[in-house]
Amino acid sequence: MTPVLVQTDFSINAFMATQVIFDDSDLVSVSCTCRIQNQLKHTTLLFTFATFNDFLRHSGSAGAQLQDIVCKKLLGNEQPPYLISLQDKPLVFVQCKLELAYLIAQDDSCLSVEAVKPISFLQQAQNLRHNIKDFGPMTLNMNTVVQHALEDLSSLYRFYLGLKELNLTDEAARTKAGLQNDKIFKLAYYAAK
Repeated sequence: MTPVLVQTDFSINAFMATQVIFDDSDLVSVSCTCRIQNQLKHTTLLFTFATFNDFLRHSGSAGAQLQDIVCKKLLGNEQPPYLISLQDKPLVFVQCKLELAYLIAQDDSCLSVEAVKPISFLQQAQNLRHNIKDFGPMTLNMNTVVQHALEDLSSLYRFYLGLKELNLTDEAARTKAGLQNDKIFKLAYYAAK
């Protein structure tokens, strides 16, 4: 992925996909529900195929599910355009921040995805309340989410210990490891045990 300066109008942190359409061109269309400027709206997101692949790679289990469906469509006997209906079981994506631009000024019925940026687990946790409110029927595997968060905290604590072995002061090691907050430091300590 080559970093490019892109002019975007706004971004979204989560959306619920209900339909995906693609063919042998470079565009992928995703019909979805998302929060745009503090309003829950139905819209269409247009990805380039490369951006869509990056998005799927960074989207955890929901991305893997959609990736499997896309592969089955491509390997099947169907002719393009390929239509993936997710109406019965919509997929909710919360692991990436999508930088969006208007295709037509101030028309949010169809938006272009200009960039995909992964969201940290901490930011995902902060967004969780809004995402549950917006996408009520979504199901979360809390054991997996909590386990990943604990593994991340544990690795931060091990990094902190490695910095301490390099003779850094306690304060400098905690700052470099991202454990300045006492509560997070205690959680990391217990997660590493």
